[in-house]
Amino acid sequence: MLQITDRAAQIYKEDMELTKQDEIRLFVRGAEGFFLGVEKADSEESDWSTVVNGVRFFIKEDDLWMFEGMTLDFCDKGDCIKLHTAVH
Repeated sequence: MLQITDRAAQIYKEDMELTKQDEIRLFVRGAEGFFLGVEKADSEESDWSTVVNGVRFFIKEDDLWMFEGMTLDFCDKGDCIKLHTAVH
């Protein structure tokens, strides 16, 4: 499933001013291609979730296909999101 780097979690934590109670939903959006959506939201028991660097990320079942075998990271400068195939 999705791998999330510590750097990505830290950048989201700082940029979105997350508290310990906040959760981040990752989702697929778009009509003419697919884009990564990110929002603060509350997860449900049936959602896939993981905690990285103190941040809980979750994905609804309908969006899991987009994240299978991927890694979520940021560019070296921290100014762009990288969602790429995971390297094992």
